[in-house]
This record gives sequence, structure tokens and C-alpha cells, in this order.
Amino acid sequence: MSVMINSCRVTVLIASGDLNVSGHYQRILLPAYELGTASNPAEMLSILENTTPAMLIIDPLIFTSDVTDQITAITRVAADTHVIVIENADNREVNQHVLFKAGVHGFCKDDISDILLLKAVQLVLDGDYWVQRKLITQVISDLAAEKANISYRSNFDRTLVKSLTPRELQVAQMVYMGGNNKNIARELDISERTVKAHLSAIFRKLDIENRLNLALYFSEIT
Repeated sequence: MSVMINSCRVTVLIASGDLNVSGHYQRILLPAYELGTASNPAEMLSILENTTPAMLIIDPLIFTSDVTDQITAITRVAADTHVIVIENADNREVNQHVLFKAGVHGFCKDDISDILLLKAVQLVLDGDYWVQRKLITQVISDLAAEKANISYRSNFDRTLVKSLTPRELQVAQMVYMGGNNKNIARELDISERTVKAHLSAIFRKLDIENRLNLALYFSEIT
């Protein structure tokens, strides 16, 4: 099935060989997004090569070889596409830590509820992540360990932090500590829309793309 592009809607590609899983995700997302589907890796790669979907939701069970290596390769091929990996009851090992470091943006259960899936997709499309907070913390800890053991140079310009307003600096530090938009808004007594506006300004001023880069930036300067 080819992906249909509509300038007013976002394109999401669902790759799964399980009709129940694919159908579940399609039912939830169809009212809000333009959808495409693929039932095997070859079909999925063909669509990725000919279009640039905003999001790829991928079921690891479509692969017959090493899942982590396959999905890591896809994040390189589809660098401009946000990737969410479906978690299922099958016991095949999926290394979330490795995949997150490789560029995966989220992990969702195969039977995820309507409300949670819609929230996860929107957050990821907005540049956020749908992962356990401890996973982000673990990745930052890994990079800190790497810096301690090897000669490590970051591309981050540490002086850019001086361009932040006091409120932007406060928001940035709260993100670094693991806060999400809702918690930050409640703590600062502002709206979530205002938090998003601050984050957009922070990303622009620091020349970074997302919350993980923000957390890494502050791990560099603290």
C-alpha cells in the first residue's frame, strides 16, 4: 500500500505482519493521520525509499534476523523519519537501550490504548520521546562514562547557554532532570503551550533538535 501525502495531515507508516496489531494501530490513528502500511521488510524499505513518512511504527516481528541490527540500520536509512518500535508479548529480545541510542524515538505496547497511542505519536512528532525516563538517564550516564575513559569532544557550543533567559534556563534544567512538559508546567504554574514555546526557543538558541540533545548539552556543561 503506497503512502498518500496530504499537506494538511501527517503521514505515518505502520510496518507489521500481524493483521491484528496493524489493524489496532490503524483504527486508532486513521482519523488523525494519513496512513501507509507494510507487511514485510521489503515493502517497508520500498516505501521509505520512495517517500519520507513523518513517522515509522515498526513491529520487530517482521524481521527474521537480528532485530536490533535491522532497526538500527533503518534509523540510518530513514534519518528524517521518527521511529516508534512496537513492543509485543513475544520473547524475542529487543535491546531498547541500543535502539534508543541508535535513534529510535519511542516504544509502544502492541495493545496500547487509544489515548496513550495518540499521545505518544503526537509527542514524538513534536520532537519528544515516548520512553521510560530511566532509559534517557542510562544513555546520559553511558556518555559520561565514555568521556571519562576516552578523549571525547562534543559538538555542543557551551557558550550558547548564556543566550537563554532565566525562565528558559529553568525549563532547560528541569528537562535535564527528567521533567516532562506537564510536570514542568505544573511546577512553574504556566501552561503546557508556554513550556513548548520555551523549548522551541531553547532548541533554536542552543542549535539542538530535541530533548535528548538538551539533556546531553547540560550533561556537558555541568
